[in-house]
Amino acid sequence: MKIENSVILITGGASGIGEYMARYYSEKGGIVYICDLQEEKGKSLEKESNSKIKFFKCDITNDDSVKQLFELIKKEQGRIDIVINSAGVAPAELIATPKSVHSNDLYKKILEINTFGSFLVSKYAAKMMIDNFDAKKDCNGVIIFVASIAAYEGQKGQVAYAASKGALVGMTLPMARDLGRYKIRVNSIAPGIIETPLIKGFHETKVGKSILDSTPLKQVGKPQHVCETSEFIISCDHLNGTTIRIDGGSRLPLF
Repeated sequence: MKIENSVILITGGASGIGEYMARYYSEKGGIVYICDLQEEKGKSLEKESNSKIKFFKCDITNDDSVKQLFELIKKEQGRIDIVINSAGVAPAELIATPKSVHSNDLYKKILEINTFGSFLVSKYAAKMMIDNFDAKKDCNGVIIFVASIAAYEGQKGQVAYAASKGALVGMTLPMARDLGRYKIRVNSIAPGIIETPLIKGFHETKVGKSILDSTPLKQVGKPQHVCETSEFIISCDHLNGTTIRIDGGSRLPLF
C-alpha cells in the first residue's frame, strides 16, 4: 500500500512516538488523523501542520468515543486505509513487597488503555476497511500495533505493562487470520528503548548504560527507526501476522 493519499489514523498521536509518526506520514503525503486525550497538544499539532494533521479528542477505551471517531473519518474521507495503534501508558509497580501488593486498579488501567483500547480501535477500523473491500486490490487496509520488547523481556515492575504489550503481540496473528480474506493485513512492531523527550538523558544512567552494553550497535533507537519500520510494513503487501523488533539486536538483561 502506498502512503501518499492514504487515510491514516494514529492513536496517541499528540505526543511521543505517535507524534513523530503523525509528522512523518504527513510529510509523506498521507491524510493523517490523530486521536488523543491531550487536547491542547493535539490542537497545537493540527494548527502547526496547517490542518494536514487532523486532531480528534478520543478516549480509546470508550466504545462511543471510538465510534464517533470513525464516523467522523467516514464522513470526511469515506474510508480508512491505515491504523497505527500507538496510544499507551507505562507506569511501573512491583507485584508485591513486604508492605504492599500491586494495585488492581492500576493493572486494569494499563490493560484497558494498552490492550482493550487497541482492540476497540482495530475492530471498528477493520469493519470500515471491510465495507470498502475491493477484490482487485492487493491490500485493502493495514493495522499496526505498537507493542514493546517488554512483551518478551519485561523488567521488574512491568507485570502489567508486559502483559498489555504481550497481548498485542498475541492478537496480531489471529486478527491477521480473521481479516486476511479481505486483504487486510495486521502486524506489530516491538520497539526497544527509543530516544524521545520522555527518556532524555536515560542512556547516561546506570540502567541506560547497561542497555547500551547489551546492544550490539551500542546505540539507542530513534523515532525515525520506528517510523521507517512501520512504513516498510505498510508498503510490503505480503507482510502479515508478524511482529518486528526494533531494538538494535539487544536482549535486555535483568535490572
